Amino acid sequence: MPAAICDIQGEDHTYLVNAAFTEIFGYTFDEVPDFDAWAKRVYPDPEYRAVALARIWAEVQEHRQIGRTLPPSEYNFVDKWGRTRIVLIGFALHGTHLLMTFQDLSGQKSSGMALDTERSKAERTAYALTEHMPGGAYTMVLKPGQEIAYFSFLSTRFLTMLDLDRDAVVADPMAGFACVHPDDLEQWIAWNMEAVTNKAPFSHETRVVVRGEVRWIRAESVPRTLEDGSTIWEGVLVDITQKKAAEAQLQNVLKAARAYTWRRDLTSRRSEFDANWAALAGHRLGVSDMASEEWIQTVHPSHVDEVRQKVEAMEAGLVESDILTYLRKIRDNEWIWLQVHAGISERDETGKPIAMSGVSFDITAEIDRSLRAQEHQAELREELQRAHQRDVVAQVAGGIVHDLNNLLGVILWGVETLESLETLSAQIGDDLTRMRRAVDMAIDLVSGLRDLTKFETPRLEHDLCKLLPVVLELLGRSRVERHKVQIQEPLGPLPICGNRTEILQVMLNLSINACDSGTPDRPAKVEIKALPAQSRPPDRHPDAGILIPAGAEVALFQITDTGTGITDDARARMFRNNFATKGSRGAGLGLPIVTRILQENRAALWIETSLGTGTTMTVAWPMKPEATEKPSIIMCQIDPNLSTGIDPSVLEGLQALVVDDLPDVALIFASMLEAAGANVFCESDPDFLTELLTEAPEHWSVLVTDLHMPGMDGVALAQLATSLTPPIPVVLVTARPDTLDERSLQYFSAVLPKPVSGPQLVQAVRHAVDFQQNPAVDSQQETEHRP
Repeated sequence: MPAAICDIQGEDHTYLVNAAFTEIFGYTFDEVPDFDAWAKRVYPDPEYRAVALARIWAEVQEHRQIGRTLPPSEYNFVDKWGRTRIVLIGFALHGTHLLMTFQDLSGQKSSGMALDTERSKAERTAYALTEHMPGGAYTMVLKPGQEIAYFSFLSTRFLTMLDLDRDAVVADPMAGFACVHPDDLEQWIAWNMEAVTNKAPFSHETRVVVRGEVRWIRAESVPRTLEDGSTIWEGVLVDITQKKAAEAQLQNVLKAARAYTWRRDLTSRRSEFDANWAALAGHRLGVSDMASEEWIQTVHPSHVDEVRQKVEAMEAGLVESDILTYLRKIRDNEWIWLQVHAGISERDETGKPIAMSGVSFDITAEIDRSLRAQEHQAELREELQRAHQRDVVAQVAGGIVHDLNNLLGVILWGVETLESLETLSAQIGDDLTRMRRAVDMAIDLVSGLRDLTKFETPRLEHDLCKLLPVVLELLGRSRVERHKVQIQEPLGPLPICGNRTEILQVMLNLSINACDSGTPDRPAKVEIKALPAQSRPPDRHPDAGILIPAGAEVALFQITDTGTGITDDARARMFRNNFATKGSRGAGLGLPIVTRILQENRAALWIETSLGTGTTMTVAWPMKPEATEKPSIIMCQIDPNLSTGIDPSVLEGLQALVVDDLPDVALIFASMLEAAGANVFCESDPDFLTELLTEAPEHWSVLVTDLHMPGMDGVALAQLATSLTPPIPVVLVTARPDTLDERSLQYFSAVLPKPVSGPQLVQAVRHAVDFQQNPAVDSQQETEHRP
């Protein structure tokens, strides 16, 4: 054992150390020749050295007083290599010499300190797990031969959660059940007794009453057996009140959505369901599970194979999740539509699926609405188809009426011209009479055809914003996807007054044309947009329809495409019958039908186009119905005693302008007026005629015009003529007087239906000029000669 002897009487306190001391602590006699040198070596810190030496000399003094050896004491000192050692130092006095023995405890102390560190760490971990976890921890022990387990450990969190006293619960385990809700107590005790009797895991939840508040808790514990035969349950107690509230809220949401949640155990082949399942699926209330084989039997036979295939793919782990839509039987001959969102929810250590879960929605109402919407859409398509067929018939009939009336006008004027000749044989006179009768009969037949162009459609107020999605549906998914058709609508409703079918006809026709405006390698993109309320239409004459009066309340919508644009030639002819740019895919009647609908609804259309960039069609449509009914067209009343001849001087000195897009008809009208003595300028291009009118309006006495012409129509031409200084009276001769509206009538001094005779035209012109020159005519004359 290391030892040293010190002479405590001598002045130098000679200090001798043995070999064991040198071997363990490193110091030799030469290095510590006296006590002071030893003290400085082993206690390099002066403060600690003073404390240590005071202890040593105090123990020596006590040894002298009591006369016996004291137990060794622990000291820290530094060895030769600078390491701090824990040393047990003993003292013994032999005369003037002090014997000191040293026992190195450093190794033992290190092991102990390590154990203490681990023990402290374990205690801190256990404290953190039990006191800082969201739930409380507990341990219950069942001793061999006992029937009731007792609590051997309760964390502070456990006691706080349940407002329990530790000593009371340890003394009587049943005291731990005092806080359980009275309605749940019997079941809670039964579950605990079952776990104790069977030494089985415990996993249950219940309500508790803590400080007057009802809360939900869940206890989870797993048993293990000790060597002495005891069974202990180490578990946790968790407050699940918020979870229960969320579940209740979820159940309310699912109930409102007619849905339920489920979990399918692939090992036991059974499915568990939530509280909503029984009522929705037609089962007895309280039933919450069923075998998988029973479930597949509830699927409609027409859906079984598809559903089974999808479920088996998920069970095999081939598909992570899927959506199943099928008919499910709930009672005899009663089925509901289910949409099931299913997926793999658990896998074992090998990755094999062991459970599936999901949410099932009763979508019967949605399916019914969808079917009704499809039926409504089919009805709407049929209605549009019937309207289109009706419009095609009306358009063709109108065209036939127009052309036949023009031809009959030529024949009628020829008969009248021949009848005016004085050198006619009786035979020729009889032939002319028969020809006139044939012409009259033809006029009556044409009048019958005109009835095919007339049909009344109810006009009501609609919301334009609600019609845009309907157009999208009518275009069809493939067309919408190919052309990336988008709709854009302002906030709030946008009123529009008209027949719903007619509005949709216009929007759909223009939208289809926009989709067809691209090329096979570069399909056009299309946007259908309703402009905000208070938007104003373009400040120019429309390309189709009627001129919108200033200040009129109109709803505006646009159809824009990124197609190839419209050429000048196509733009000049696009609203004519039978003009088509789609080859065999088009009949050339779509835009003429659009024009008729616009005219009858007092709406208008403007075209903005750029070759290679695209086209925008802007439509203005009245927001409100007309305050009064549209009046019947009153034709210019002709004197019934009017002779069949023409006075060659009745129009003498008048300068007349005649315009009709059919040159032969224009020439016939010119011949009639020239026969009455007028000087006539005849033209088939209304746009060119505007230049003559505006350059010298005072030169012209009267304008005779057709109604429907390419470019500027008769209404626009009449509006220009009557706005000049001086204003020029206008006589309208048209095969389609039924297309006129009240606003258009105000620009005409007389309206004559085709075919018109020479005397009728001459009389109308005469009265128009006289009225213009002398407005103070009697009211009877105005009624007779103005529409």
